[in-house]
Amino acid sequence: MRLYYEWGMRQLLKHNEELCGDSIAVSRHADSVTLALSDGLGSGVKANILATLTTRIAMQMLENDLPLGEVVQTLTETLPVDKVRKLAYSTFAIAQFFKQGTARIVEFDTPSVIFLRRRKVQPALFEERVIDGKRIQERVIELENGDWVIFVSDGVLNAGIGGVYPLGWGWDQAAHFIEEQAHQDLTADDLADKIAETVNELYAGAPGDDVSIVVIKVRHKLLATVFTGPPADRALDEETVAKFLGRPGRLAVCGGTTAKIVARHLGQPLEVDLKTISDDVPPMGQLKGIDLVCEGILTLTRASELLRSGVKKRDVRFRTDGAANLIRLFLNVDHIHFLIGQAVNPAHQNPDLPHQLGIRQMVVQEIGEELKERGKEITHETV
Repeated sequence: MRLYYEWGMRQLLKHNEELCGDSIAVSRHADSVTLALSDGLGSGVKANILATLTTRIAMQMLENDLPLGEVVQTLTETLPVDKVRKLAYSTFAIAQFFKQGTARIVEFDTPSVIFLRRRKVQPALFEERVIDGKRIQERVIELENGDWVIFVSDGVLNAGIGGVYPLGWGWDQAAHFIEEQAHQDLTADDLADKIAETVNELYAGAPGDDVSIVVIKVRHKLLATVFTGPPADRALDEETVAKFLGRPGRLAVCGGTTAKIVARHLGQPLEVDLKTISDDVPPMGQLKGIDLVCEGILTLTRASELLRSGVKKRDVRFRTDGAANLIRLFLNVDHIHFLIGQAVNPAHQNPDLPHQLGIRQMVVQEIGEELKERGKEITHETV
């Protein structure tokens, strides 16, 4: 089965600096995730410009399907070297993670990647080659579900220097900490947060260097299907429900009539949970075999409003209404497939009701666009 790569990023600015001297770029493509992390020499504006230039060149070339070797060659030839200190003005790590499970990682003068399997650091063997006088380390890793891959800048390893750790936290101590923290129930974002918090504590809240952390969690893709609205042709009800129930992952039904059709197909009672009613969202339902059952247009519209307002998972953690449950479903999976019925609900044609009530597909489209902005994959199907 193909693998999915979830990522989380955190940065801390060097104390008294307004710009980070590191740069991170991550993007998802049809068959891969690409990543670039660069650390500009020094700190402040100059370091920020050099680091950003490095990641932009790398990502632009990778997104144009140029080979990784060519990207490295271009970077090593482009990046200048400080003639006095004999140091590159910008270091980098570049990686490509492929759905089949292979990762290619190239590092130049940057801390080695931390690779965990079953919460144990694994050796990530590398080949070294010299390009334009610069020593490059290249790694190829075969990944499995449950693995973690963590990239850090020097600021992480230097944490605590002259204090708790006279010579700095160092790679071994950082890797050991990550081993202890990398529980499978954590998200990539959670682990990046934990590392950043600890680094900040080691610096006593005043980082002596720019800090960058990128966490990649390797897992299988989490899927959900949302069925909303009856099919335009009633003769297609049974076929559509069978298709819906046959889809992998979590299943959600939005709409009273739609829920009744599914309940009839399942031969199960549809119950209303009045404890979940709120001022602006109707109560949810319960139906054996379905993960989430809620009212249709009003609930979808409220979910769309929440997404547009920038709502996060923690904002709806303890709410029980249908819109909050729908938001949690959306944000806890990677791919959402909308199965949209085209039957016209006469109740939604009342001119006194908000205009969007009559346009189910438009509301779903709005939700889809907001979720895409958050890195979710969205597909639609009308019936």
